Amino acid sequence: MGKGPGGKINRPKTELGRSLLKRRRVLRHEKRKKHLRLKAGVNAGLTTTQLLKKINSNLRANVILSGKKKRKLHKHLKHANPEKEKVVAQKSPAAIMPRPKKRDASQDDVEMADME
Repeated sequence: MGKGPGGKINRPKTELGRSLLKRRRVLRHEKRKKHLRLKAGVNAGLTTTQLLKKINSNLRANVILSGKKKRKLHKHLKHANPEKEKVVAQKSPAAIMPRPKKRDASQDDVEMADME
């Protein structure tokens, strides 16, 4: 049927065929872009390299931090900035009041006189 002279095998694409393929390809890319999620404000200050790798590998995937991981990162950030804690501690009343000094054990020793 199509193998005789003027058949369709190895025939170059026509202008119309080329433009239709291009149109289909462009529409497919636009459709994919519509469904992509923007990950900018998911976890503003809590991003790890692993999280960024996951987001870059698959933009459509719903990548979120678990509560446990969030707590760990908050704790890590808090301990990484001890200067802020010092400022807060200086303002608290417990830090202002002087603490009583501990007495050495050598001062408490009293020699007992022999009672004979």
